[in-house]
Amino acid sequence: MSSPLLDMNGQVKISFGPGKMQAFIEVTAPVGSGLPCKREDIFKALKEHEISYGIDEAVIDKVLEPQNWNKKFLIAKGQEPVNGSDGKLIYKFPLPHERMVFKEDEKGNVDYHERGLIHNVKMGELLVERIPPTEGTPGRDVTNREIPAKKGRDYRLPRGKNTVADQEERNLFAACDGHVTMIDGKVVVDSVLVITQDIDFATGNIDFVGNIIIHGNITSGFKVYASGDIEIKGLVEAAEVVAGGSIQVRNGIISGAKGIVKAGQNVYAKFIENSTVEAGGDVLVRDSIMQSVIRSGGSVKVTDRRAIIVGGIIQAYNLVESKTLGSQLATQTIVEVGINPHYREEYHNLIKVKTEKKKIYDTLNQNLQSIQRSGVSLDSLSDKRRLALIKMLDEFKTVRQEIASYEERLSFLEGEFEKTQAAKVRVLETVYPGVKISIGQAVYTVNDPIKYAEFIYQDGEVRLTSLS
Repeated sequence: MSSPLLDMNGQVKISFGPGKMQAFIEVTAPVGSGLPCKREDIFKALKEHEISYGIDEAVIDKVLEPQNWNKKFLIAKGQEPVNGSDGKLIYKFPLPHERMVFKEDEKGNVDYHERGLIHNVKMGELLVERIPPTEGTPGRDVTNREIPAKKGRDYRLPRGKNTVADQEERNLFAACDGHVTMIDGKVVVDSVLVITQDIDFATGNIDFVGNIIIHGNITSGFKVYASGDIEIKGLVEAAEVVAGGSIQVRNGIISGAKGIVKAGQNVYAKFIENSTVEAGGDVLVRDSIMQSVIRSGGSVKVTDRRAIIVGGIIQAYNLVESKTLGSQLATQTIVEVGINPHYREEYHNLIKVKTEKKKIYDTLNQNLQSIQRSGVSLDSLSDKRRLALIKMLDEFKTVRQEIASYEERLSFLEGEFEKTQAAKVRVLETVYPGVKISIGQAVYTVNDPIKYAEFIYQDGEVRLTSLS
């Protein structure tokens, strides 16, 4: 018989893991005549320790088995919180460091003139989308205490100049047309692009939907396009410069055979040499125009003390004016006024196209007349020949309509060519032999030096008068 001092019932021992995310149970073996633990003892112990979450009831029966006495088991496990995911900003345009990469074509060739420096956007275009962070899911420890989740990091829209956000601050839009870039971590849209260096391999070609100011030169082989105005503080070399507005060149234009300067409005320059220049409006030059092709929808004027036009072809709708026209060497210089040069070019192109279409028309007409004279009916033709005849008839009608439209346009242009009454050429000092002056369709050839001359259109001829 055992001693009462050595008799002891089985015990339930509870312990916790860090943060009470785990609870462990150990059932001790009874001693002597002590009684083993029962299920009720375990539930009582769990309650006393306030354990109510994540209980594994299968463990309860397991720890009561004699072979598992005095062993520690995991009885309950909490749920870790799931932190929220970070928000993010999705840029809808290539960032500056992504643009400045040379691109290869399918053959592996690289165009080193294309740097991708400029990325144009339109007003209202989406620039950045903001994805908000999530709140996360809270966790619970084994005592059923809530463990808050950490919310994801939020990011504000990087709103800079000329950008606007929606009411929910979820999207950032361009507030104007322009070039989008990043400045001090902010998205900025500039309607005026300022380039503080030459246009060369460092910048690549430029294509911009606003105004451009260039503090250097535009070097040979490069292209600059702008929907607005272009101001160039240096020279234009053998480059292609095109603006929807005006082009102002503080120094000169030497575009050569491969380059062109073309403006929807006016062109201003100190001098133009060996260049092709086109303007929807006026071409205004300070010093000289030499050996160049100039087309102006307004006037061409050389205004400074030197003021010379020599060589090349000068075309203007209203007026050509210079102190000196031609040279003592009788350099061939062609001056044409009274006809919009763009109309003149269109007229010549239409004549060529109409001539080609007329040849096609005559051939089709002869073929159709031949078929008609043969007396062959459609019903007697094979399907293949019938389809060919129908196709020929359709082409005949189309070509006839095209020729009619060309003739209508040519008639309009010829009418414009007659409006030459106000056009004139003014020479403030001397016009030299070698100069040929056209006003409308009339031509005047200068054979001797003439001073202080004004050439006007009168009675179907170019007349020489003194300066008024």
